[in-house]
Amino acid sequence: MRLHHALAAPLLAPLLAAFPAAAQENVDCGYPLTSSERTYCAEKALSETEAKMQTAYDRLHAKLVEMDSELPDHLKGSPAALQEAQAAWKIYSDKDCTAYGFPFRGGPQSDELYRNCMIVLTMKRTDDLNATVEDYDN
Repeated sequence: MRLHHALAAPLLAPLLAAFPAAAQENVDCGYPLTSSERTYCAEKALSETEAKMQTAYDRLHAKLVEMDSELPDHLKGSPAALQEAQAAWKIYSDKDCTAYGFPFRGGPQSDELYRNCMIVLTMKRTDDLNATVEDYDN
């Protein structure tokens, strides 16, 4: 009996996954009512802020590659330094937001606080990346 269910699960998963997606299209993220709507909206907002951060990162990375191309070899390395900084930021933001939600661990508030914290930190990081590009353009 378990084998039958194990084989059926992969076949049903795409069908089952489609139902929440269809329901989520009607969610008003300006006023999410249920816990699942708040989760959906927060995840959507986080995804959008991460996409904006990636765009800002890509702009800065391209600018640093351009600047490095004009330098002698012994002074190059800005793009690699940015990559290291971004990796460190990702570790920092995860740990900082985990700590922020820690008092509520195990409950739904923990995940909600974590996501909200990540949205705020990601927005700040995006602003910092954009400001650096602007500094280099001036």
